[in-house]
Amino acid sequence: MLGYHAEPMRCFHMLLAAWLTGCALSLWLPALGQDRYLADLTSPDRRTRRRAAAALGDRRLQAAAPALATTLRDDLDAGVRAEAAVALGKIKVPETIPSLLSALREPDAEARRAALRALLLFYIEEDIEFVFARRRGLDRFNPFLETDEPTSVPTGTVVSPDVLQAIADALRDDPNLDNRRSAARALGVLRGDAMSSALVEALGDPALREEIFRVFAKLGRPEYAIHVLPHLDDRDSHTRQRAIETVGRLRAREAVAPLMARYRAARPGDSQQTQILAALARIGDPASESIFSENLNHRSAERRRFAAEGLGRCEAVAYANGILNQRLAEKSASVRLAQAFALYRMGRADFLLEVVNHLDSLRHGDQAESYLYSLARNADVHPYLRRVGTRGAERMMRALGHIGTRDDLPAMQPLLRDGNPRIVNAANRAMRQIELRAGAARD
Repeated sequence: MLGYHAEPMRCFHMLLAAWLTGCALSLWLPALGQDRYLADLTSPDRRTRRRAAAALGDRRLQAAAPALATTLRDDLDAGVRAEAAVALGKIKVPETIPSLLSALREPDAEARRAALRALLLFYIEEDIEFVFARRRGLDRFNPFLETDEPTSVPTGTVVSPDVLQAIADALRDDPNLDNRRSAARALGVLRGDAMSSALVEALGDPALREEIFRVFAKLGRPEYAIHVLPHLDDRDSHTRQRAIETVGRLRAREAVAPLMARYRAARPGDSQQTQILAALARIGDPASESIFSENLNHRSAERRRFAAEGLGRCEAVAYANGILNQRLAEKSASVRLAQAFALYRMGRADFLLEVVNHLDSLRHGDQAESYLYSLARNADVHPYLRRVGTRGAERMMRALGHIGTRDDLPAMQPLLRDGNPRIVNAANRAMRQIELRAGAARD
């Protein structure tokens, strides 16, 4: 009998020993390579120095930070300095931040760009590539999203004022336009409201206006609209369009009167009327009811959709029966979805289910998600949290992460035990976002 149990125990001990050996190697091997890579930082060959800097950063070796800071300051090759900067961002030793701040003023544009990336890496590593993308040509705002690039540090993240100021200085002073654009996006990611004066000043540069508009939309504070309103009459039609979209996203009540005046002044059928209608629909001020009403039966499905959305956000109950009747003949799925949202906002709670059912849709999911940011009560979606697919659950969690309160947490808690890791992660992020926001409000 003893021999019967001894064999499994011997196997267990062998497996345990192998696991412990693997753990020890995982700690020892990076240190083993450290001396080699540190030596390679001083190699006469610049390619070797670049590889060494990158390897030290990938291994997050904090002991290598002083040598990398020296390389960043003294190496004659800009590519090596750039690799050293990014490595320091990955390693995240606070004492190296002054070296990176200095590197924002170094002579090579790519090395400066790498220093900006490194400073961003101190606070966030996921989904930041858009900050450094070089946009070419005109690209369009997504009319359904709250912001085109939702990436930002969690609410409550403390970002060094020195870092924010240095990035604001780069926004103003960097001679490279791509770097100035990246600096603007970085301030949005880092929630750089403290640098709002620098962002406003940057609006004086026509090449930066679209980026600043996007940052204002990301930061989401309606008071920024006052700086956007003058550009409703910009000579450049593209800038005018972006200004209209931005004041809509900011839901700025003070924009309603100037938007309505420009809507009335535009030629019937002009595309600018549609853009203004979309912005007014997002703001949802009762003063715009007349414009929404006259578009309810427009030949353009897009304008019918925005009209329904606007009346819904106004809670214009007097139009409920008319919208119910129009749904009977409406062929556009997008318009029917907007009508369902409008009826929900007008007190017909049963129509929220139609919005929820579209959350998993590839075609209309973004549109349905945008309506979750205008719920009459957050609790209205609680019964549906477990009745959607993965994509729908992620969209619900993203919305509740933005608008939710601690009252929503008990309904979200069961999602942390879901068998789908994507849903678990989405719920965890949203709940953390709510907790951080609640904590920041108390402070």
